[in-house]
Amino acid sequence: MSAEFSTAAYVDLLDAIRQAGYTCLPVREYLARDSLPERFVVLRHDVDRKPGNAERMARLEADRGVSSTYYYRTSTFTPDRVDVVESLGHEVGYHYEDYVEADGDVGLAHSLFANNLRVFRRDCDVDTVCMHGNPLSPHDNREMWTAPAAPGFGEYDLLGEAYLSMDFADVTYYSDTGRTWRDGPLKIKDHTMDDGRKTVSADTTTDLAALFRRRGVDRACVLAHPERWADSLPELVAARSKDRAVNLVKRGMHLLDYGASNS
Repeated sequence: MSAEFSTAAYVDLLDAIRQAGYTCLPVREYLARDSLPERFVVLRHDVDRKPGNAERMARLEADRGVSSTYYYRTSTFTPDRVDVVESLGHEVGYHYEDYVEADGDVGLAHSLFANNLRVFRRDCDVDTVCMHGNPLSPHDNREMWTAPAAPGFGEYDLLGEAYLSMDFADVTYYSDTGRTWRDGPLKIKDHTMDDGRKTVSADTTTDLAALFRRRGVDRACVLAHPERWADSLPELVAARSKDRAVNLVKRGMHLLDYGASNS
């Protein structure tokens, strides 16, 4: 059995998806298609840190004929890196956090968003975007789209947004946020907005691979953060230690919120 959140574990997950007959789709293709396959997995990667890990993951997928979507923050985006990922057949998108940067000012958020999107589009095609969670902020970046009179995606020539534009009543969402695939308090903002409750859950990557091997769901979206997936023991230990520290903070925030709501 491969170590949890290792490169070998991710390869096993990819192989499970492919061998079970799922079609792998980037977000762009999911949103652009007139009709969807009976059985598919939308593969998505939020490149919060370690863009080199994203390149490694992109190569692993390309070697297996898999296309996915990589969302870069302004802090992880560089033309040479996204050129590599696009050349491997993947979609590149903008992992925006402009509403948080604007401290909840919708107008300023859209001004920042428009400028950053222009910078991205100088070097790559951007058809879809995805919010960054910013768990320590009181603001949710998706609110810049849901606020009254806010501009729509069409005004930016976008197909849509990875959280807001997918039908999560039809597509089951699995995310590695919090170093677990199971939903709960560690996923402070990494959750679907409406009908996204799971009927089939997984805890470990082995569980998730087994779920796909037995075709436990027909349609799914899988979010894997590249910085979490390690290629060596030292990298694995460092990633595990960082996640544990972040999870302690998240649990503390959850307890504070719970205490406030019951006071």
